[in-house]
Amino acid sequence: MSRVATPRIGPTAAVISLVVGGAVAVTGAGMLLSAFLAELGDGAHVLPFAVGGLLSLLAGLGGVALARTRRRASTALNPYSGFAAVTLAWVVAAGVGSAPLLITGTFDNPINAYFEAMSGFTTTGATLIENYNQPDVVFLWRSIMQWLGGIGIVVLVVAIAPVSGTGFQRVFYAETSGVTSERLTPRIIDTAKILAGVYLALTLAAFLIFDATGMNAFEALNHTMTTISTGGFSTEPASIAAFDSVGVEIAAIVFMILAGINFAFYWRAIKGRDLMPQLSEVRLYLSILAMATTAVTISVLIAGDIEGIGESIRESAFAVVSLTTGTGFVTADFDLWNTFSRILLLSLMFVGACAGSASGGLKVIRVSMLLKSSQQEIERQLRPNAVQVLRVGGRTFSEDARRAVLGFFLLYVIVYALGSVAMGATGVDPITAISGAATTLNIVGPGLGEIGATDSFGAIPEGGRVVGTLLMLIGRLEIFTVVALFAPLFRIRRGMI
Repeated sequence: MSRVATPRIGPTAAVISLVVGGAVAVTGAGMLLSAFLAELGDGAHVLPFAVGGLLSLLAGLGGVALARTRRRASTALNPYSGFAAVTLAWVVAAGVGSAPLLITGTFDNPINAYFEAMSGFTTTGATLIENYNQPDVVFLWRSIMQWLGGIGIVVLVVAIAPVSGTGFQRVFYAETSGVTSERLTPRIIDTAKILAGVYLALTLAAFLIFDATGMNAFEALNHTMTTISTGGFSTEPASIAAFDSVGVEIAAIVFMILAGINFAFYWRAIKGRDLMPQLSEVRLYLSILAMATTAVTISVLIAGDIEGIGESIRESAFAVVSLTTGTGFVTADFDLWNTFSRILLLSLMFVGACAGSASGGLKVIRVSMLLKSSQQEIERQLRPNAVQVLRVGGRTFSEDARRAVLGFFLLYVIVYALGSVAMGATGVDPITAISGAATTLNIVGPGLGEIGATDSFGAIPEGGRVVGTLLMLIGRLEIFTVVALFAPLFRIRRGMI
């Protein structure tokens, strides 16, 4: 009797099948969790999430099973395929995640539902929901999307994947943020587990604190997931301001700051390992928050935007931390503040928090390297023969690292400029276009103008929502991962010019 041949796929297809299948499976598991938790609450509209979650989980596991037919899982994978696998995973996950939002009637337009799902997974927090009279399952799913996106869908897949190898190293580094690829352990799967463990620990701690501040269990769970992920979705239209609680605001500030620190930093601290250069980045990050808070506080006091020193510090500190970390929670309409404060807050969106965290923006370490490189270039003009070495936080960075950061910054500026123009072409005013591109590319959420702190993205035309969706994806995957996919379009064959 002849043996039935087992289907085999190539290394690239195996990695893509595993990553995309794993992302769909994780998304399905999240839907099932939403349905389960909502059943304990109001129990409304649970069925679409339960059925959709089960189908997604089975389909995703099918993709993972197909990948396992490839015996040599460690086969090398070219960078282009790795970038494609990661990008496709996020695109598909957002598509799957948007389906129940359509079925339950939260949205009646696929573009709007996809925008909301992409905003969730990328932890942007920009929302199109204006009617907050939604069933529990919708709020839970929005929060779970952000929580999954905060640690990274692919990081979770790698952490639980039944296979490993160089192919999965590429997709892991294509999603995680940082100046250089940092491996905490010899095996990527162990590194992913460490990062996931730190993320879970922060989540548990935040839930306990939020619950202690007076939030009910439902509110504490949702805001825990959207705080640790620096996502910013809320169960209330007024966001954190709805609670009008100093305790809630302090808890949110503390955990937004903690979520903006490199997760690997916590592991190194626990293990008693060398904390440099992360320690210098953390110090600069905290210094930026302190200086920006001081500047905004003085500004709003002088301008008379807020009365009283205590209230000025309270609202300024919250806005600075929320926008710098890319969380997007609000306690006050900062769009009504003076011009200096608004420009400073917009600038902080671009700075972001630490590399290796869930936040968006350039990241503090890159900003530090850019400033150091600029200083060296000025000195080079004065002393052309001087030998200069790029050092940040006691660590020496290679010329390749410096060029990578400069290239990243250049691409960031180009993408932002094109995004602003594209957003403006949809008919919105210049302030809304500029801040709309900034808040989506830097995965923050609220902006200025028609998308201010107390507004949704409902004022943005459909074309602008499409632009915003693309910018959110590009910003979450650190520019190169998505932009590199378009490289073949710009290649010019030899002899053509």
